[in-house]
Amino acid sequence: MEHASYEHHQPQNSVVIPGQLIAVSRDGEEESSFLRGHGTYIEEDNATSGSSGSQTILRASVTGTIQRVNKLISVIPLAVHRYEGHVGDLVVGRIVSVGLNRWKVQLVPHQQSAILPLSGVHLPGGVQRMRTQQDAREMRQFLTEGDLVSAEVHKTLGDNSSLQLHTRSTRYGKLENGCWIQVPPGRIPKRKQHYVSNFMQGQFDILLGCNGWIWMQRATSKTASAASGTTTLTATTTARKERSDSNLMDDDDDNGGDQQLEDTAVLVGPELAELQEAQRAQHAASPYSGDERKALARLRNAVECLRLGGCIPITVESIERVYQYSLEQQWTPTDLLHPNHVVTLTNTLLFAKK
Repeated sequence: MEHASYEHHQPQNSVVIPGQLIAVSRDGEEESSFLRGHGTYIEEDNATSGSSGSQTILRASVTGTIQRVNKLISVIPLAVHRYEGHVGDLVVGRIVSVGLNRWKVQLVPHQQSAILPLSGVHLPGGVQRMRTQQDAREMRQFLTEGDLVSAEVHKTLGDNSSLQLHTRSTRYGKLENGCWIQVPPGRIPKRKQHYVSNFMQGQFDILLGCNGWIWMQRATSKTASAASGTTTLTATTTARKERSDSNLMDDDDDNGGDQQLEDTAVLVGPELAELQEAQRAQHAASPYSGDERKALARLRNAVECLRLGGCIPITVESIERVYQYSLEQQWTPTDLLHPNHVVTLTNTLLFAKK
């Protein structure tokens, strides 16, 4: 078997599959020597024609990217199935049990559940107060077994084996009326923003959990902009604003009217929490149309296509490219999962990166 010269070995960050050649070290050639790292194995080749001495061949044992540190060569797996939480991670989990002043949340199957304390949840209306025994008795009115929630890692306990979560921000909480899909945690790179609202020209809201759980739904802004929703939300906001403005002097009718229009667009504190809760309630109660259901199925299968491909990081950019490519090819949502189409899309994205 003929091997490539050292100059043609796989470069840094190249994607390799199990058994693929990474490097060759020849006896007596210091410049071609290497050290074997994780994700690789060594194969001896003593009977290579046309060469003197033996060769040591380094091959990948997992699918991943090559990492070189001086002479140490490792392969970092793309599909890391174990999640190691860090403070600030945005995660999606499922409530598995309700205990004393806390919920247990499953983040990854076959790993220890995380803890969501009662003091770490967002109370209805954005009320800031101490949790009472009444709140403890009514915990299942907030979250119950089987509910999906979005949360943030508040702290790590012990040797990073247990996590404590919180949902005190209005961005987090119970997830309803959408689609959930699971991918290996290692396929989702860490970013500053893991929640993207009005994704795909305002069609969807998507949340890429650092633990590999992805939630997607119709954009809540679309629900809130419906005729009935706009009337309800505007009436609530206007009434609240009128109560606030009743204590202010009206020096200039024109300027006061303009100022009122500007102020109604900016809500903070309990008012903002109440408005967002109303939007979530409307979203949860509003059924999907046929076109919305088909679009959400296409988005879900775009993520599944990337998961099956196995070598493309799952980001909002890669999801959007797969989604748009399927539209250009006039594929149905089901066509995205055809093996030939998965290979085609994977190759298209890989060559586009190069």
